[in-house]
Amino acid sequence: MFRAALLAVLVLFIAPTAARAADVRVYFTKGEQLAYVTRDLEATPTAALASLLAGPTPAEQKKGYGTTIPLSVVLTSAKVDGERADIELSGPFEAPEPMLHARLAQIVYTVTAVDSDITDVRILGKTYTRADFGPEPFTQPKPPTKKTAAPANPKDVQTKLASLGYLPTDAVTGTWDYRTMQAVIAFQAWSGLSRDGVVGPQTLTKLTAAGRPLPLDRTSKGRRVEIYRARGVVLLINSGKVVRAIHTSTGIGGDSPDIGTPPGKWKIYRKEVKSWSVPYKTWLPYAAYWVGGWALHGYADVPAQPASHGCARLPLPEAKIVYDFVSIGTPVQVI
Repeated sequence: MFRAALLAVLVLFIAPTAARAADVRVYFTKGEQLAYVTRDLEATPTAALASLLAGPTPAEQKKGYGTTIPLSVVLTSAKVDGERADIELSGPFEAPEPMLHARLAQIVYTVTAVDSDITDVRILGKTYTRADFGPEPFTQPKPPTKKTAAPANPKDVQTKLASLGYLPTDAVTGTWDYRTMQAVIAFQAWSGLSRDGVVGPQTLTKLTAAGRPLPLDRTSKGRRVEIYRARGVVLLINSGKVVRAIHTSTGIGGDSPDIGTPPGKWKIYRKEVKSWSVPYKTWLPYAAYWVGGWALHGYADVPAQPASHGCARLPLPEAKIVYDFVSIGTPVQVI
């Protein structure tokens, strides 16, 4: 009996121990930023990646967690050699930039969070560290130089757009520019016209008879913002009256937190003049966040259809106006 008990104790101490369950960080996305959830898992890259590739749970999705990695991607192997983890995946992981960068960010951040000794992650034949996803030197994005054909009387069009809230008065210059073209697209979108930025006969007729846009909420006091995804328009509202109507491009994922812009009511909770998006490796100038990683922010080009990875892109000349209009606590409704 004594010998059996002694043998059991010896086996307990000399047998290799399995990785213990721990609070492991698994990195998903919220809008255009990374965000982690904590899960009770074995503290190994294999367990963490399996959890990541399974995607956010329904409860996590309701809280705004999404993923850029297709659920059909499968972990083939995860081997650790000192400071490096070698990861092999099967399925449709590769994608054009910047989507591939976002997927890599989720993988690298999740693997390096498992064990502080792991700093390098080799995947797709390249080695990455968290530093590869850090901020680059800031450069102010430039709007595209290509413009639509100017109307016969640009200043008259600008004057009318300004009277309706699609342009500020100091933008009435008589020069046909990108800012005016974006204002025309916003007007066309709100009026149910084709969004091409061209002031043709239909647009000119509508413009002549149009009134200022009316918000959904006309009774609330103070400042608020309404984001119309289908129309591609952001309304800045003060005590029920529209101050400005601005063209926007929201998430290509629709209602889904996976690169979409989910509908709902929130409040501005963070503002950053220069905000860095880790997954998409880009600066978001004049970012005003309404929830998670979803923000109103400036962007070089704002197309006439959903094109973002969740945020509401704004033409650069208008981004600062929106940034200055909102404060921490300003209500935002996504429609």
